[in-house]
Amino acid sequence: IWEQKFSNGMRVLGIENTEVPLVQFEIVIDGGQLLEDLGKVGVANMMARMMTQGTARKTPLELEEAIQQLGATINVFAGTEDIRIVGNTLARNYDATLALVEEILLEPRWDAKEFDLVKQSVISQIRQQQANPNAVAQNNYNLLIYGKDNIRSQNILGKIESVNAITLDDLKAFYAKSVSPSVARMHVVGALNKAAITKPLSNLNKKWKAKK
Repeated sequence: IWEQKFSNGMRVLGIENTEVPLVQFEIVIDGGQLLEDLGKVGVANMMARMMTQGTARKTPLELEEAIQQLGATINVFAGTEDIRIVGNTLARNYDATLALVEEILLEPRWDAKEFDLVKQSVISQIRQQQANPNAVAQNNYNLLIYGKDNIRSQNILGKIESVNAITLDDLKAFYAKSVSPSVARMHVVGALNKAAITKPLSNLNKKWKAKK
């Protein structure tokens, strides 16, 4: 078990486990829904969804194929308190997988067509929740516990009205203010030692600048 802190502020915590030739990792960026505006709830979730819809250098299809060719998975999720980039890959493909993570993290595509598709998908998901008793109960429970003026009481997907009001510029602004290595940590478990895990991260350390 080991830990290292990079000059940009990101911490890396690792466990070497050689039972199978795999590496599993997640980058946790503190903030998430807690940094949203109550008037536009759903921005964090939509930004996370957009981050896997291509990069500045790859279309969504090209990115998907590049991940598949490595036998890897990379997903981005928004939570109440953080944004998570979660992935796993073969140990021998760790460097190449991390290069794709770097591209996803630092070079989002912000494609208008993909944004419209993500928005439609989120609205559809909200409508499905409205017909799900468990989801309705959970959303109302959060309102009772936290009160309507607390961001924690809000559905992370937002409401149909708030999602419709979100623009691509809102996602870019949220990304610009909240995605910083100074509030990020990476957890890694797999069949590689500390040196093999941290060496390809040196490039990310140089490129990913800390924000206030």
